[in-house]
Amino acid sequence: MVNDATETNLEQERDRAESYVIFRLGGEGYALEVMRVQEVLDVQSMTEVPGGSKSLLGVINLRGHVVPVYDLRIPFGLVANANPSKSPSVLIVETEAGNDSRVTGLVVDRVSDVLEFSPEEMQPSPQLGLGKATPFVRGLIRHQDAFLLVLDVDRVFSALSRLNGEGA
Repeated sequence: MVNDATETNLEQERDRAESYVIFRLGGEGYALEVMRVQEVLDVQSMTEVPGGSKSLLGVINLRGHVVPVYDLRIPFGLVANANPSKSPSVLIVETEAGNDSRVTGLVVDRVSDVLEFSPEEMQPSPQLGLGKATPFVRGLIRHQDAFLLVLDVDRVFSALSRLNGEGA
């Protein structure tokens, strides 16, 4: 029989756990808070934008709204995947730019799971050693025999804005 104190602790632990979308990009595992992801789509037909930055793959029509789709490999300094084994996925993510809320697509190699982790499971990210992804990672979570890099999506979008010449 489980005593009431243990049961209460387990419930508190579950309440504090955060859900993360787990995805792969360039051979690495990443985690992004579920609250930031509206949905996951298979790559559909995209309309290219002439003169757009190389990180902007195009725009898609999402239920009547024009949504820009960016290649997450560009700010991370990864080489384009010439022949992906599976078609990539698009994470539809909501970003906050000042008082403005925008919906944007991020192309990743594949989305694998949604998992829950408690805040104690996140470790601070090292200041060096993650290559160009370093400024975009806000922590590491041990999962199975490796680490998941927890993405700071706001930093990713400010870098994409700079790449697109949209100011700071």
